[in-house]
Amino acid sequence: MSLLYRIAENGCYKLNRLPGGGVKGLMLMESKVLGDKDDLPRSMYRKGLKIKTVNYEGFKIHIFKDGNAKNKSNKAIFFLPGGGGMARATSLHYDTITRIAKKTGATVYMANYPLAPKCNVRDALKWLEKVYAKILKRHLAQNIVFMGDSAGANLILSLTYRLKKKPGKLIVISPACGLEYGKNRNIRLAFEEYDPILNVKMNDIIAENWCRNVPLNSSDISPEYIDYKDFPPMFFFYGKHELFYPHVMNYLYSLRKQGIEFSEEVESMCHDWALCFFFPEGRRAIRKMCKWIMN
Repeated sequence: MSLLYRIAENGCYKLNRLPGGGVKGLMLMESKVLGDKDDLPRSMYRKGLKIKTVNYEGFKIHIFKDGNAKNKSNKAIFFLPGGGGMARATSLHYDTITRIAKKTGATVYMANYPLAPKCNVRDALKWLEKVYAKILKRHLAQNIVFMGDSAGANLILSLTYRLKKKPGKLIVISPACGLEYGKNRNIRLAFEEYDPILNVKMNDIIAENWCRNVPLNSSDISPEYIDYKDFPPMFFFYGKHELFYPHVMNYLYSLRKQGIEFSEEVESMCHDWALCFFFPEGRRAIRKMCKWIMN
C-alpha cells in the first residue's frame, strides 16, 4: 500500500466519524439520488480519441478508439461501468477507458445499460445480450474482452454465463459478492468499519431497486451462483478493505475447488482501487490489464 493511499484512506476514516457520515454519508446520499445522464463529459473529446455514439433501443453505446492511426488492434473491449445499477459512469471509468484504448489500440464499447428504478438487472442483461450480438458482427468472439467493475463486474459474469458464444477474456474488478440478506448481510456489517467509502445501507438500496423482483441468489445477480464450466480466462482485481472482501474470498475459494483457473491482483485498498489512477497501485493495475488484454 502506497503512502499516498494510506494518507487518503486514513483521511476518509476520520471524516466518516463526523456527523453526517463523511465520505460514506456522501456516497449513501448519491445512491439515493437516481441519475441517468448518459452524455459524455466534454473532456473526453480532448483526449485524442475517436468517439462515436450509437443509440440502441433507447440506450447509448459509446465507442472509443485511439486517434493514432498507427495504434491499431483487432481487440475489442466491452466495458460495463459500475454504479449499483443506479448510476452512470464516473471520471474514473472514463480515465480508465482512455488509458486502455491508447495503450492497447483496442476498440472500447462502453454500454449505458438500462438502470433502476425503471429497469432491473434482468432488463439490463437482455439488452446487453442484444448489444453483444451486434459487436460479434464486427469482432471475433476470441478477440473480445469483457470488463466491468462492481455491479458492472457482476453483469459481465452473468452475461457470459448466458451466452453460447463467449468472449475471449474477462477483467473483473471488485465484484459485488454476498448481496443476500440475513447471514451474508451480517458478514458485511461486521466488515463495514474497514471500508472507507461503502456501507451496507447502500447495498440494501441496490438490492431493493436494481435487484427488484429477482431472487438475490440468482445467477443474474450473484457471481457465487454461476456455473463456470467453459468460461474464458478471468483476471480479478479486488481490495482487502472493501465490504465485499470476505465474500470475494469465499467466492474465489469456491472457484478453485471447482478447478476454475484465474489470475488475481489484490491490495489492502478500497473498492474499485484498480480504477484509481491517482494512486500508483491503480496505474500499475491498468498496465497489467493492458498487457493481459494484448497477450
